[in-house]
This record gives sequence, structure tokens and C-alpha cells, in this order.
Amino acid sequence: MKTYLQLFVLAGLSASTFLSAAESTTASSRASVSYDSPDKFTDFKSENLSNDKDIAYLCDLFTAHVEKLAEQYLPTGTHLEVRFKDIDLAGDFEPQRGPRADNIRFMRDIYPPRMTLEFRLLGPEGKVLAEGERKLSQPYYTWMSVQPMNEPFRYDRQLLTDWMRSEFKRAKS
Repeated sequence: MKTYLQLFVLAGLSASTFLSAAESTTASSRASVSYDSPDKFTDFKSENLSNDKDIAYLCDLFTAHVEKLAEQYLPTGTHLEVRFKDIDLAGDFEPQRGPRADNIRFMRDIYPPRMTLEFRLLGPEGKVLAEGERKLSQPYYTWMSVQPMNEPFRYDRQLLTDWMRSEFKRAKS
């Protein structure tokens, strides 16, 4: 049974990595994303996400999402630079539940998604239109209905979507 679960998770990660790579190539012109020492981020340094492959997967996932949102919410001709300073993913591991649950992320209101980021929005001539640091959090994320339900890290990605929607006007293209 455990082997089937591992194969299912591996197939899901492979498919989402392929989709993220496809999204990244089409949307890279309006946004660039960087990370300040991701191996030191709150959740990236846990024992369950400690290898470089897991960290690279999460960085690619959030980069592709920001690039996709930039195409959707930013006016044509603008460019967004985002630098993540910390990411604390929704949910947490509860190893005290025993060896069968030590790598399951439990979603509870006490483990909200949190992100600290800096951004700069540049106009067509390179002039800074907006900039700042944001500390994002969604304490009632378990009450939200985030669709589709099978998306990896859907609450964390929804946090970014909500920020982009409120911070920037929708593109008029």
C-alpha cells in the first residue's frame, strides 16, 4: 500500500513540475522571482523538506505561479520583481502522531500560510511604479474553498493570488 502511495505522489509531482515548466516559459516576460536563502525558510528547513530537490520544486512552483499571476494582473509593459524572504507553508507536520503520520502535513487554523516578500513594479521605461515589503498571512485558510482541491500547495498559492489581486490592478489586454 505504501508503494502505491509513493508512486501516486511521485506521479503527481512529475506532472505538476511539467505543468509548472510549461507555464514558466510562457509567462516569464512580466515577472522575475528570486529567493533569499530558501534553505533557511521556515518550512524549507524542516526534516521533511530538507533536500535540494524538494526546495527546488517549491521554488519552481511559486515562481511559475507568480509569473502566471503577473500575466493576469499586471498591465502590459510592466515588469514585477519579487524576492521571497521567508515562506511558512500552510499546515504542519505532527510527528507525535506516530511513524505513519510523520510526513503528513496537517491543515489546522494554528498553522496558517505565511510569506514575507519584497517587490518592485517597474514601468515600461524601467521607472519604479510601486515597491515595498509585504508580510502575507491567511489565518482562516481552512475556511476557504480553494479550487481545484487536488492542486499542490493550493492554500499557499491562493495567498499569493489574493495578494496580487489586491496589490495590482487587473491587466487590460
